[in-house]
Amino acid sequence: MKKITVLLALLLSLLYFRTFTWLINAWLTDPYYSHGFLIPIISGFIAWMTIHKRKEESEFKPEPFKHGIFIFAFGLLLYAIGFIKLFPFVSAISFLFTLSGLILYFYGKPTMRSFLFPVSFLIFAIPLPLLVLEKVAYVLQTVSARHSASIIELLGIPVTRTGAEIHLQDASFIVGLPCSGMNSLLSLLALATVFIYILRCPRYKKAVLLSATIPIAISANVLRVTSLLLLANAYGADTAIGFFHTLFSPLLFIIAFILLILVSIIIGCKVTAGGGGG
Repeated sequence: MKKITVLLALLLSLLYFRTFTWLINAWLTDPYYSHGFLIPIISGFIAWMTIHKRKEESEFKPEPFKHGIFIFAFGLLLYAIGFIKLFPFVSAISFLFTLSGLILYFYGKPTMRSFLFPVSFLIFAIPLPLLVLEKVAYVLQTVSARHSASIIELLGIPVTRTGAEIHLQDASFIVGLPCSGMNSLLSLLALATVFIYILRCPRYKKAVLLSATIPIAISANVLRVTSLLLLANAYGADTAIGFFHTLFSPLLFIIAFILLILVSIIIGCKVTAGGGGG
């Protein structure tokens, strides 16, 4: 069985070589997916922990499920469509199906159930089509600009806004797509998914927590933009777009994750070493 596993891994690597090359290039060049390298590492670690745990419990016994071949075939069909149409996103998605189909076919349903999370988690490494990313980022860009300007106005500071452009008395800013919070949202969703996986609580609470990730990420970005506007109003635009512009991104990401942890505590979720609770 080990020889078959190694052989299949080699064959998949050859089949998906072009897709993997596209993914690596995207992780290197797309600012929205700079976290992409971490996803397969985390997924692989969780898979390894799962195998180790099942071996300790003497549960790692292959129970082949022949119908897994249909999922594998569906994955190959998706791959062919992506390959022919030069649509790498579809080819990358197909990998999740071909891998799942092979696990089912050779190892069975219980093993696939255990590997469902690490396999599904790989979706966070696959860049969404540019058109989708730009549309979502545009919405986030507008939301961040509108709410930040509203907060500044509530604080009694003169401000006008035109779309994503915000004008103070002595400075003007454009909340560009890189400042939309899209990067933080994608990274936080991936981190939140792992965090939720290791929590011990009912599935509906996990769903609530995952849903809360989106407004938390958006709120954190609004706070970031607002803070920069306050700095610009007090100390000038150069101060706001310099050191603090760089500092606030990771700082607000950390704050957003802390807020997520607080929400998990409030709804009664606890961390479990085994993961996958609920």
